[in-house]
Amino acid sequence: MLALLSGISSAQVLKGEVVDGESGKPLPMVAVYNSRSQQYVYTDVAGRFSISAEPGAIISFSCIGYKTQTKVVPVSDGTATMHIDLFKLSYELDEFVYHPLYTPYQMDSMERKSTYQRALARERVKSVMSPVTLLADMLSKKSKQVYRFQKNFNYWETMKFIESRYSPELVTQMTGLTGDTAAYFINANPMPYDYARVASDLELKMWIREHYREWIKHPEFEKMPQTADSTAVQSK
Repeated sequence: MLALLSGISSAQVLKGEVVDGESGKPLPMVAVYNSRSQQYVYTDVAGRFSISAEPGAIISFSCIGYKTQTKVVPVSDGTATMHIDLFKLSYELDEFVYHPLYTPYQMDSMERKSTYQRALARERVKSVMSPVTLLADMLSKKSKQVYRFQKNFNYWETMKFIESRYSPELVTQMTGLTGDTAAYFINANPMPYDYARVASDLELKMWIREHYREWIKHPEFEKMPQTADSTAVQSK
């Protein structure tokens, strides 16, 4: 018991809240990332978060449509606290002025995270000060299932986010491809998650058009059924 308590007390937790820097309203779905441990969590509907973080670790706070902030974890007696103000990005381009709002993906993602909050909040036992607890966690069938679910959940969330921006509807709009042909184009040209997070709407459209121009040069494209719209786009 003393060894277990010693291991717990040596870990530090960072807690806090993230709000909109202009309105002061709490920001849900902000990604809180510990670059040292490579662990990340999301703020809840009240903008609150809690993450394991040792003193000196660099924590980044990022959200779609907001400027990313990084902070250094201060030394504390076990629990450090932070209040983060994030400010909106505004892309002033000839085509549009982008003002971010919560998308259907964000709302659905918050609901999913709320549904599986208990399983997603579970962390691996890492303290060498408690070898018995560490071994029990490593051998536990239930623990393995939870950690496997967390890994799969994060992968699903990544794919759903990319799909929310790199959608068949947008591909059809930019290329004229429809149905299975549009799906084939998307599978043949996967969009990186990091790019999907930071790209503006205009940059997304340009990315699709550039990849489409390269894609139609492949021999496989000539064997696929062509629509009138895709032929018109190809000729431009």
